[in-house]
Amino acid sequence: MIRTALRGLGFALLMPLAFALPKVTVIESYHPENSWDQAYLQGIKSKLDGVAELDFISLDTKRQPTSEHLQQASVALEQIQSRSPDLVMLGDDAALALLGPKLARMAMPTVFLGINADPTSYFSGGKIPPTITGILERPHYKRSLALIRDILPGQRRILVLMDQDRSAYILRDDLLHLGDAQLDVQQVGTFAAWQQALDAAPASYDAVIIATYQALVDEKLRNVDAAQVMRWSSANSKIPLFGFWDFQVGREATAGGVVITGFEQGAVAGGMAKTQLQKPAQRQAIRSGSSGRVMLSRTQLERWQFKIPAAIQGQISWLP
Repeated sequence: MIRTALRGLGFALLMPLAFALPKVTVIESYHPENSWDQAYLQGIKSKLDGVAELDFISLDTKRQPTSEHLQQASVALEQIQSRSPDLVMLGDDAALALLGPKLARMAMPTVFLGINADPTSYFSGGKIPPTITGILERPHYKRSLALIRDILPGQRRILVLMDQDRSAYILRDDLLHLGDAQLDVQQVGTFAAWQQALDAAPASYDAVIIATYQALVDEKLRNVDAAQVMRWSSANSKIPLFGFWDFQVGREATAGGVVITGFEQGAVAGGMAKTQLQKPAQRQAIRSGSSGRVMLSRTQLERWQFKIPAAIQGQISWLP
């Protein structure tokens, strides 16, 4: 009886080990308060809650100076090594650039998301290691420009305004490669310069597309809250504002655009991570982003008195 009881006790003690969930560490390039991060983290959780034990590490590259990024990545790598996860997820280009090659050398199964650059550029030899896959993030430049021109017939020029974050340079190069003679790109580093650019825009442009704006600093080189930047821009712009991402659209934000959603990026990447955990021998191809969603704000529509062509009215997702 005693032996039977002991055997039963031993089995009971081993049960939590037998049913322990795999561990997944998510590395955010930015910070938990960032709207994009919040959306894609919800997407990841929609696929991995109850499937894996999740923990999160923030590199905070939007708010920390570039000189601190390598140190942030070193600390993150130490945490990954101490936690020994079964899989790592990398959100956005900074995380892939700073940690991707190191994780490849560790043969750590890795799924990335939100990558604007060619991911092969982050690895020696220009090849994606077999342990790494993920989903690309490709803003819908041409469709967004076409939407603006449908809403604003006869418009002259469009300005794309962005900060000087790592991702901004990738977006800038993509936009310049479009060869659109009626499109200009301007990058600024400070909130004061951003305000000046928006104030001056009506003299030369009919609309502004806001791209990246989370890395602007004030006169003391402190990061300016992204929500503050967007609220000021929306309240003070004398011409309509548009965006490439869903979190940029709304009552106190831009009028809209053909947007990417962070939730979808996270959900696709989370699904890929789930497959990797359940079928580790299965190699998954890198995926492209979605076809985009036409999203407009009713408040901004009334403000600017847009005329929506009948051909696109059925495609619109409306926000307040």
